[in-house]
Amino acid sequence: MTRKQKRKIALSIIAIFLAIFGIERIYNLNSEFHVTAMDASYYGFIDARLTTDEKLYDFEYLCDVLEENYPFFKVNKRLNNVDWLANKNKYKRIIRNTKNDAEFYMAMDKILNDLHNGHVNILDGNSYRKLYKTYYTYYSSSSDPYRYLSKYDVFTNPFVMNRYQFSGTQEELKNVDVLSNDAKLETKILIKDKVAYMKFSSMANYSTSQEDREKIKEFLNEVQDYEKLIIDIRGNGGGDNSYWEYIVALLTDKPLHFSYYAFFKDSHLNTYNLSPYKLTNVKTVKILNEQTLSQFPEEVTTDFDYYNRYTININPWTLNVNSFDYIAFKGKIYILVDRGVFSTAEKFASFAKDTGFATLIGEPTGGERVFEEIPLIYLPNSKFVVRFSRELGLNADGTINMETKTTPHILVDPTYNEDFTKDACIQAAIND
Repeated sequence: MTRKQKRKIALSIIAIFLAIFGIERIYNLNSEFHVTAMDASYYGFIDARLTTDEKLYDFEYLCDVLEENYPFFKVNKRLNNVDWLANKNKYKRIIRNTKNDAEFYMAMDKILNDLHNGHVNILDGNSYRKLYKTYYTYYSSSSDPYRYLSKYDVFTNPFVMNRYQFSGTQEELKNVDVLSNDAKLETKILIKDKVAYMKFSSMANYSTSQEDREKIKEFLNEVQDYEKLIIDIRGNGGGDNSYWEYIVALLTDKPLHFSYYAFFKDSHLNTYNLSPYKLTNVKTVKILNEQTLSQFPEEVTTDFDYYNRYTININPWTLNVNSFDYIAFKGKIYILVDRGVFSTAEKFASFAKDTGFATLIGEPTGGERVFEEIPLIYLPNSKFVVRFSRELGLNADGTINMETKTTPHILVDPTYNEDFTKDACIQAAIND
């Protein structure tokens, strides 16, 4: 080979390299690989100046945790055409392009949003403080709530608390609201002596539900002879079970109960003795007979190791201990739902349908009925807290609740309208 030929080949290789480099640079400019962010203080945390390697390590760590616990990868692929695990290289590119901790936080938020699950998120400072206050309030009846909080490393690790600039003191807690702080309870008469209406935008926490109970009982007593009661939970993203259970107990004249299957992976998180998320009373999937398994999706047997059957029991006699408390409502009950109905609100909707407690009207819900506590972890380098689902719940017909949701009896446009005469859901109930 002559010197000239060698030079020509070398130039060709350089040209190819430059072309690839240029194409890569142009490809990397694609907006899907970039995020924008405000200063870290805007999100309620400090900037720890993470390196790219530290960010990527945190991402790989989270991927491992999700692979070991998360139940809905296949559901996400079927519903949203997103193969999350197969997108890891794409997600790493997004992370490599981040220039500071705030951008890394926004990148992780964007990446987790690809799972399309309201129970999966990375916490900013405000959410962390609210969650801390919610747990503290839950244990506040004890003499030392902090002792119970110590079970959760996300609330005791000093580096996590420093990241969010929060120490959990009584003075700090005074300025923090709990999650689901206000149900925004609304009651009114739509048609006198015929149709009553009740709306609440969340399943408020226990202390708020206690405050609302007298209002609810007073209203239901007032309308107990009405033909129809409409309960509007459109857009209700969940909260505390006691809120909706109290309403059902007031309105039903007999005990109601229904059982649901839920499945879990064989995760260190679920089985470690000292973990606050350790599962109890679960059984191995292997003991289910073939006839039972044949009614379930195939992934139950291929991807999951443990299961439990959770029964919801509502007994009116535990509340109505005397005749003055009893509400003899004999009319029809309707529940208005939409895709915003999620988590605890979904539990209410599915239970009401499966027990025959109410007629559901609107569009399919958002799903994700859960019974076990939703785990919280912190990432090793960034110390950001992440929440994620671990429970695959099934509907009464054996379908995955997160996939098929709860379908109402009457399908209509669920759009809310201030003028009830123009609200399709309310009109469907009135005309039923």
